[in-house]
Amino acid sequence: MKQLCILLLTVCFLTGCWDNKEMEDRSYIITMGIDKSTEDGRYLLTLAPAQLSSMSSGEESSNNKAPEKGIVVKGDTIASAVRQADTYSSRQVYLGQLKTVVLGKELLQEKEYLQSVLDELERNQDISGKIILLGTDGTAGECVNAILEEDASTGLFIWDFYKNTAQDVAVTRKLDLETFLRELRCSKGNSILPKISATEQGIKIGGGMVVSDYAFIDSLTNKQEEGVLLLQGKGKGAVIDGIWKNNVIPMWIYKNKSKLHFSEENKKLVCHVKINLEGSAEGSKLEGENIFTSLEEIENIFEIIIKSEIENTIALAQKKYKKDIFDIASKLKKQKYQLYQKYGENIENIDFNVDVSVKIRTIGVVD
Repeated sequence: MKQLCILLLTVCFLTGCWDNKEMEDRSYIITMGIDKSTEDGRYLLTLAPAQLSSMSSGEESSNNKAPEKGIVVKGDTIASAVRQADTYSSRQVYLGQLKTVVLGKELLQEKEYLQSVLDELERNQDISGKIILLGTDGTAGECVNAILEEDASTGLFIWDFYKNTAQDVAVTRKLDLETFLRELRCSKGNSILPKISATEQGIKIGGGMVVSDYAFIDSLTNKQEEGVLLLQGKGKGAVIDGIWKNNVIPMWIYKNKSKLHFSEENKKLVCHVKINLEGSAEGSKLEGENIFTSLEEIENIFEIIIKSEIENTIALAQKKYKKDIFDIASKLKKQKYQLYQKYGENIENIDFNVDVSVKIRTIGVVD
């Protein structure tokens, strides 16, 4: 039995280190939710351990047993909360196999709390810098329990989603701890966390949680997040619907390149955004010959739609947030340092010129 557990863990857990403590003596936490307690302002952790007995016996999380619930503990720090969890278990809580951390809205809204959590996660020698981070506009605890309902045995639902599905869904991105910290430090505390929600239908991943000056300021819808990703050249997997001759034509984007350059025109700083996209127009009920003879017209329809989507997201940053959520300033600093010195980092002072080029490479026709 012990040898079987070792084999299964080797397959499921991609990273981690082992010492002389026996596997069965540890509670391996795979997913952790971190909230700010509304009662006393302490950290509220929801821990989802791997169910080794289920893994070794071949049981599925979809069996007749009630889904496992996360272990809920409080503490003034993450470390003290984890030690509190040890007092309720015969196994020592271990974070060396942690894969996913969800941060709740109440915590994200507090700069001091978010900075403290990130500092602890970074300094903890057991925790990998490659753990996946997500934010939620609800509580992290709700999301962790919803994750366990999807997969109570391993808790690897989010990890599997980003490994198998996310590359074909351009409404989110995989964001690890190292990348998030780097983005925050390069942009004076600005970034966008992938958004996770616990719904009646189950876990939903899509949209974003905008962080500015190390604190949450607003949520992005799927379309707004899609606009961000297209601007950043990370829009592979997006499906854009265009209407041509009263027919809806969905285009799946499988290549997205983005290039930014800056110039000074009429005493204004201009950011030129060049977006090149390649995609497949599929699911159309149009006859193939009509599509091919009008391919340029259809491509132009998608260029207009995508250009508008990107410009709407830029306007959101400039007019509503008045924050550089795209990290434009660091790109300006690298490319044109003199212009950076002259105009600074205020995104409101930038004129954006968005140019979108769409090439439909394949056509799918449904009779």
